[in-house]
Amino acid sequence: MAISDLLLLAVIASVPIQLGKIFWPDFAFVLGIPIDYLAIIFYLTDFIILGYIFFFMIEHFSFRNFKYIKEQSRRLKYFLFILLLLNFYLLFSALFISNSSLLPLWLSMRFFILSIFGFFAVITLSGSKLYKWSLWTFSFSLIWQSILIFLQFIFQKSLGLWFLGERSFDSSTVAIAHLQILGRQLLRPYGTFPHPNVAAAFLIVCLILLKNKILTSIIAVCAIVLTYSQAAYLAVAAIPLFSIKSFKSLLAFGILLVFLVWVLLKQLPDSQFASIAERLILLQASLDISFSHPLFGVGNGNFIGELAKFDLTSIAEIRLLQPVHNVFLLILAENGFIGLSLFILLLLAIAKKANSPAKIALFVSLLIFASFDHFLWTLQQGRLIFWLATVYILAKPGQNTQKH
Repeated sequence: MAISDLLLLAVIASVPIQLGKIFWPDFAFVLGIPIDYLAIIFYLTDFIILGYIFFFMIEHFSFRNFKYIKEQSRRLKYFLFILLLLNFYLLFSALFISNSSLLPLWLSMRFFILSIFGFFAVITLSGSKLYKWSLWTFSFSLIWQSILIFLQFIFQKSLGLWFLGERSFDSSTVAIAHLQILGRQLLRPYGTFPHPNVAAAFLIVCLILLKNKILTSIIAVCAIVLTYSQAAYLAVAAIPLFSIKSFKSLLAFGILLVFLVWVLLKQLPDSQFASIAERLILLQASLDISFSHPLFGVGNGNFIGELAKFDLTSIAEIRLLQPVHNVFLLILAENGFIGLSLFILLLLAIAKKANSPAKIALFVSLLIFASFDHFLWTLQQGRLIFWLATVYILAKPGQNTQKH
C-alpha cells in the first residue's frame, strides 16, 4: 500500500477530529464580537490532506500513471471543467469583487485544495482493495463516534476528550444545543463535531456506505436519533426510497413519511419554533442581500459582516450573527447568481455519476443537508463530509489497475 493510500485512510479516519489552531485577525470580529466562521483555523486534517496531495503527485505523476490520470480526467471532464470554473470564479471574486480580500482569498484557497484532494481521492479509491479498507475506516469511525454520542447523552456532558477535538460542555452551557423530552431539557450530543447536525451528517454518510452491515447500521440510526437532527431524520427516511421498486410500496411509504412528519411537527416545543423563526429571519436577510448584489454577491465569507448592518435579533433578543441555514442561499448572497449557477452545475455533474441506489442516497442526503443548514460550505468537517461523499459518488472501485 502506497504512502498516499495510507494518508487518504488517515484523512477519512480524522474527519471526526476537529483539532486545530485558531487565529483571530481583525476581520474575524463583527461589531467587536469574535465569529468562529471568520477565524483563520489550521486543522490537523489540513496537514494530512496536504501530505496526501504531495505523496499522490510523487507516486502518480510518472508517465505510465499520468496516462491513467488523463483517462480519469476524460471520464470526469464535465465535473472537472465546472470545478475549474468555480475555482477561478472564487479567486476572481476574492481579488476584484470583495471589499475584504484576505478572508475570501483564504476561503478560495481552501476550496481549491479540497478540489485537488477530491479529484485525487477519486483516482485512489478506484483501487478496489483500498476502497474496501476505506469502508472499514468509516466503520471504525462510526462505532467510536456513536459510543461517544451515547455516553454524552447519558451523562449530559462532554467526556474531556479534548485531544480528539471534543468541545467542553454540559447541559447548562450557554448556546449549547438542546432538545425537549417530556418537558425536560436535555443536551443534544455532539460527538467530536462542532454541532449535532454535523455529527448526524457524518453518520448518515457512514450509514449509506455501510448499508450492508446490519450492526453498524443499527448503531448509526440510534446515534442519529439522539442527535435530534431533523435534516438527518429526513435523510434516514429518504434512504429506503432508493430500494423500493413497487409503486404501491413507494406510495405507502410516502404516506407514512408525511404522517410521521406531521406528528413530529405537532410535538415540537416552543423553543424549536423560536429556532425556526430565527432561520426564517436569516433567510429573508439573505434574499435582501442577494437582491442588493445579484450578480457577484458580497464576496465569499462576507455574509455575516453584511448581516450585521441589518441589526437583527432573535426572539431571545440575541444578535443574529451567523450564516443563513441554506447553502444555496448563502452562496447566492456571497457569490451572486454566477457563483450559485456554477455550484448548481457542479452538483448536476455529480448527479450524473450517481448511478446506484447508494450513490443516489448520498447525493440526495447532501441536497437535504445543504437545504436545511450551512455547514457543508462553512465548516471544515462539513466540507470534508461534502467532498468525501462526492468522491464516493464519482469513484469507480476496481477500475484502477495501475501499479504504484
